[in-house]
Amino acid sequence: MSSANSRFKNFSEKYTFFKKLYFFYNIYIRNYKSYFQTSQFGEDIEILKNFPKNYTGTYLDIGAFHPVKVSNTFKMHKLGWKGVNIDMNPLSIELFKFARPKDVNICATISNKESSQTMYFHHDLSPLNTIDKNHVKFLRNNFGIKNLQKKKIKTQKIDIILKKHNLKKIDFFNIDIEGHELEVIKSINFKQVDIKVICVEILNHNKFSKRKGESLLKFLKQKKYKLKFKSPVNYIFVKK
Repeated sequence: MSSANSRFKNFSEKYTFFKKLYFFYNIYIRNYKSYFQTSQFGEDIEILKNFPKNYTGTYLDIGAFHPVKVSNTFKMHKLGWKGVNIDMNPLSIELFKFARPKDVNICATISNKESSQTMYFHHDLSPLNTIDKNHVKFLRNNFGIKNLQKKKIKTQKIDIILKKHNLKKIDFFNIDIEGHELEVIKSINFKQVDIKVICVEILNHNKFSKRKGESLLKFLKQKKYKLKFKSPVNYIFVKK
């Protein structure tokens, strides 16, 4: 092996080591408290009440954000569940690939149509990145976040991803995409995919978001889902 190739190999090995160290730190060490309370408000405990004790099912998490921190699927993952995790942030998906290599981990921005949209980007490890303009008002008024970066991205439809991975039965569907939940849920073909439990973030910070929340509740009721539990931000529905 030439000296140049040897140096490149050594550099690559060191780079891989530090990359893994960075992932390990941001998943486990930085968020060690999440091992004791993974969901933000105990949603995972309420969700698992709808399944037998030793059940291992399938989850779909859109807006997955982080494999451990404020995750509604981490407890399920530890119990042997598997599923699909989707987030618009490439770093989030890298963390999922490291922590949950047996899952399907996809970097994509999900919407009700395939189009070019503006993403309002907070930072690499933020759960607040969004394509919803009304949600940007929420971030400005409630968190004082004003200087969001704008990036052009292409959106994808969830039905195409579900078909690609032959996902026809979902035990638990989690969706938290910062104000764009209604559009995505209404785009799902419920005749082609059987979903038992849904957890969705619903915020009521202004008139527009309240109307979207009301529309979402009405739509899921039409699809035969019953509201079983709600936290300050998340609503859990179970199929009748």
